[in-house]
Amino acid sequence: MSYVATRDGRRDRSAAHRAPAVPDRIDDLHGSSIGVLEVPHHMACGHASRRRYDLEDPAQLRHAYEQVLCEAAGCGEVEDLINPAMLRRVWRDLHLPSRVRDAWETRHPGLRRTVNRTSDTETSRDPSSRLSAGRGFARRRRTAPVTRTTSVRASAA
Repeated sequence: MSYVATRDGRRDRSAAHRAPAVPDRIDDLHGSSIGVLEVPHHMACGHASRRRYDLEDPAQLRHAYEQVLCEAAGCGEVEDLINPAMLRRVWRDLHLPSRVRDAWETRHPGLRRTVNRTSDTETSRDPSSRLSAGRGFARRRRTAPVTRTTSVRASAA
């Protein structure tokens, strides 16, 4: 279990029981947009090589930002590790718990309107694959209910 010091004396200090750390302004973020990002030990346990993310690799960038947004103990950590331009660019691609996504989008409504470039090209090619505009990832719904019928053969005796 990760340990994060709290001032209010709570016994359970895990990120699941903390309110997400959301800075007042996105422009206050001053993390790097190039190079390697190493997150603190309480965000990703293990050897230091497992806590280092190459920001040039889109998959590693998304994973690092998911870790920071979900596990940060305070706004100072978020401000030091996240870059505002990169956050806006990958916002829709991040797999975040709804409480974290809602907290960020409530504080920063501009993130709701953020549309990534890949979804623009996909929706322009196939209009049936559009996602709901105000929400993150949407599940595909079945078009018709699936019914299974079994036929019983009459045995000729």
